[in-house]
Amino acid sequence: MQLICEGHSQIQRMSQGMQIVLNHPTVIDKPVLQGDSDADANGASIYGSVIRDGGIFRMWYQAWPRAWDGGDVITVGCVESDDGLNWRRPNYGLVECLGTKANPLTDLPFHSPSVIIDPDADPGHRYRAFGYTAPEKFKGRFPRQVNAKGYFTAHSADGLHWDLDSPDPLWPGGDVITSVWDPVSRCARIALKTGRIMGGMDRRAFYTAEWRQEKASEPVSALFPDDYDDITARARGFNSADYYGVGLMPTKGPTIGFLWNFRHQLPLGHDESIGHYGRTGGVDISIVCQLERGGCWRHVSGRPSWLSTREAPEWARGAIYTAAYPLEVGDETWLYFCGSADRHGWCGDRVDYAEWYKSASIRQGLEKIGLAKWIRNRIIGCQADLIERIWLSARKADSSRLALNAVTQPGGRIRVQLMDKAGGNPVMGYGYDDCDPMPGNLRDVPVRWRGKDTLPSTPAIAEVEITRGTLYAFEYTTE
Repeated sequence: MQLICEGHSQIQRMSQGMQIVLNHPTVIDKPVLQGDSDADANGASIYGSVIRDGGIFRMWYQAWPRAWDGGDVITVGCVESDDGLNWRRPNYGLVECLGTKANPLTDLPFHSPSVIIDPDADPGHRYRAFGYTAPEKFKGRFPRQVNAKGYFTAHSADGLHWDLDSPDPLWPGGDVITSVWDPVSRCARIALKTGRIMGGMDRRAFYTAEWRQEKASEPVSALFPDDYDDITARARGFNSADYYGVGLMPTKGPTIGFLWNFRHQLPLGHDESIGHYGRTGGVDISIVCQLERGGCWRHVSGRPSWLSTREAPEWARGAIYTAAYPLEVGDETWLYFCGSADRHGWCGDRVDYAEWYKSASIRQGLEKIGLAKWIRNRIIGCQADLIERIWLSARKADSSRLALNAVTQPGGRIRVQLMDKAGGNPVMGYGYDDCDPMPGNLRDVPVRWRGKDTLPSTPAIAEVEITRGTLYAFEYTTE
């Protein structure tokens, strides 16, 4: 389906009363994974990925061991599930933790481990991982070494035993990197965090790159905070803002981004080498869209939160971070996220960090992993409170029907008439009076005119009339 978003090339215009709205996900109240072993007693973070692999859910996550010393962690666990809700921790026998290798840890030495399956790669490189690491983070636990800090790639045949592609980083930078396999363009699409001075302070921003046939492209500018981010931060009681990460969801049309908005509270941190920067604050998720692969990213008007700590379960009311990408499960889309009860930075300088770390395992970890889900193809919608219209461009030459994903309120409906041009005349037999009304919950339902769903042979513009309802997606299909 073509997901609705502002600026979509097939949306020619909308009537003035149409509103752009977000479809907020349903969040499961309890975590699906939290600290429950020596390997992750201090926390489980979905700085990682979840894949359905051969009928089994597999999750690569950042495990915070009981012996964690407060620095950046590079311990990566891999757990499995039959239903995506109840997870088991296999004992792989690969990495020693507190004197034993009986744990679910892999030997992938990355912070923010983003894992994909590359269907075009050789069997030994079927699993591809992107992540951050540095020489000092190995601490003798891994036989390999790296020459400098930065973003690296690794490959694996089974997702457990990993080989670094090079001891030198592929890209400079540090901390959060996410990637997703894009089946449309047949490549991995990557977002990597960087930093630069903006508005007089050091802020986190993102470049994007591609990985195709074992080669990486040069990064290009993608998501950079601006003055409006500071305005939205202050409206929420914070001081300033930047971006901490972004999950990615390619579709046939636009790419959807789940942007981690880091809103800073005062006092800001200070480092003589880079100046002031946001250290402590809240993290909420908003939606951004990329209309063309490699093109600019757009925010939803007003930059509302899509997944907010204010409405989150109690264990995630401080900060929220998403997995690298969502996955389709039946007629739903699932996005795993991790949350903490405390804001990012764990209250800054107001606590004794050593004592804070020691107490983490008592609370089953500083961060826990949860699940947000929604009906497939419903992220952003065009909503009509009364009666509104939206005009969709003419179909492609080989398409034979028009399908909609929408929902109407009681007494509402959707009708479609085909026009020979924008503001032109209805095509005979395809007017509003010919259209079979479409009320209720419409999931990829074809439009019918007097019982037929085939489109006329000549291209025509679809004028969609929405009465007390919301259109989320549309598609010209050949079926």
